Amino acid sequence: MGYEIPKEDEVKEILLKIMKRRGIIESQAELHREVVKHLKRRNKDYKLSEKRMRIIALATGKVRIEIRYKLTDKIIESMDKCPVCGGDMVRIENSTLDGENVIIGFKCTKCPYWTGRNLRVPIRYIFRYRG
Repeated sequence: MGYEIPKEDEVKEILLKIMKRRGIIESQAELHREVVKHLKRRNKDYKLSEKRMRIIALATGKVRIEIRYKLTDKIIESMDKCPVCGGDMVRIENSTLDGENVIIGFKCTKCPYWTGRNLRVPIRYIFRYRG
């Protein structure tokens, strides 16, 4: 049995209706359940990943995502893509007393994610409507 992928506009419409009604949703899993439930009313074969839903939510400009993190011991030297939204990461630099620039972390150009040299792993997303 196959599945279908809903169009971005369809996901966006449902997502914004839910967010407008609820205002805040405390977890990605909870929002995903709600969105998928509404999508399946339109087409029982629809499938949607949590990551795609999160990226669409960010792209609306009407949903703010707060990210809770776990700090790890893993030291990172470079990071190209954001683990939250897939956006480009840029270096956060600082000047030393010698005038040399050193990398102290990385930040996303699209969403609020950032990490220092010790990798910060997202563990919870909180969604807030800001229509």
